[in-house]
Formats: sequence, structure tokens, C-alpha cells
Amino acid sequence: MNTRFHSFDLVVTPAQVVDAAKAVFHTILLHRSTGKYTYNPQNPGTFSVGSVGVEDTDCTSMEFTYVRLSGDDMDHWIAGEVHGFASSLCQQGAGSRMGKISLEFYERKKPRWLLPAETSNWETWQLTLHVVEPSTDAELIQHQKRLTEELADIVLHIGRITSRPDYVPRNPTSDNHANVFETRFLSLQPYLHRIYYELPAETMAGTVRKLIRNTFAY
Repeated sequence: MNTRFHSFDLVVTPAQVVDAAKAVFHTILLHRSTGKYTYNPQNPGTFSVGSVGVEDTDCTSMEFTYVRLSGDDMDHWIAGEVHGFASSLCQQGAGSRMGKISLEFYERKKPRWLLPAETSNWETWQLTLHVVEPSTDAELIQHQKRLTEELADIVLHIGRITSRPDYVPRNPTSDNHANVFETRFLSLQPYLHRIYYELPAETMAGTVRKLIRNTFAY
């Protein structure tokens, strides 16, 4: 199976790292989650799907609002992963603060005899963030406007991508449910996923500086 790969780039201030990543990842999971399945033991292969709530969430570091699934347990989990990334990213040396954080969807394959279970990735979303610190109020205002416009475009783009009839895992039987869906959340079940990040070497400083110059040239 080929993994579908989607990537986005954003320029953010240190205070905006968490908000930007949460807005993108919550939007993706909004489209990659369902209500809880309840299987019918009298009619194998059939199930009912629970309802899922949504709520508007305002960013604290910028004037941007996005829609996410209701449920503090998912929000706390995403926030924990993103805060770890933000802390590591903002500790980088000046002029080289760039990092990538990814949300990857996968399914587990049933283990063969005496062998560990394997996973098969089917979709990856990568967000590259470049950290800047505008030196004037005018630059900050310009930056804020550009960032909110780009985030709005990303949210719309995610909606278009996830509405395509591309591959997602088939609805599983009850005994295979945990190999397709994440079951730890109380009221919803996203597809199995993981979040991980990477920070580049100092050699990326030149690329970051070029992107910063292009950003403030508008």
C-alpha cells in the first residue's frame, strides 16, 4: 500500500507554534474520526455508530478560530504532543529554528505466529514550522494577517483532500476493531495514528533566513 503524503509550511512566532499545530491536527482528525462503534452480537458484521460533537476553538496567539471534535481527552493528548515539539523547536539557536511535526495514520496487521504485529501506514500529514520574531509592530501585524490567511487555506485544503474517495481502512469486524481505530478516547474513535517530530541540523539556517526574507517582503 502506498502512503499518501501531504505537507504544509508555515512561518510562526514562538507563541504561535502550539496554536498552529493544534489547528492543523485537530482539523485533520475532525475528518478522520467517527463516533464509537457498538457491534450487534445477534447480527455479526453490523454495528451502530455513536454521535460526535464539535466545537469552535479560538487560538490564544492569533485571531483564528477552527472547528474541532468535542472531548477534552483528545485535545489534551494533542496538546501534550505539540507542546513537546514547541519546547524543543524554540530551544534551537537563533536563525535556525525550523522543525517538522507529522500526523501519521496506520493500521495494524494481525501478527503471524511468533512474530510481532506489523503496521501499515496509509496517510501522513507533515507540518513544517519556521519560527521568526518580528522586530517591529508593523512586521508583527503583517505576519499575523498572512498567517491567519494561510491557516484558513490549509483548513479548506484539508477538507477537500479528506472528502476524496481515496483509501481509508475498511470498517473492521469486532475482533479486528482495535487494529483500525484508536479506542482510548471516551466518545469518539479516530483511525489509529501517531504524532512525531524532527528538528534539522544547523545547516538549515540559510533556508530559514531566505524564507523569512520572502515572508516580510510582501
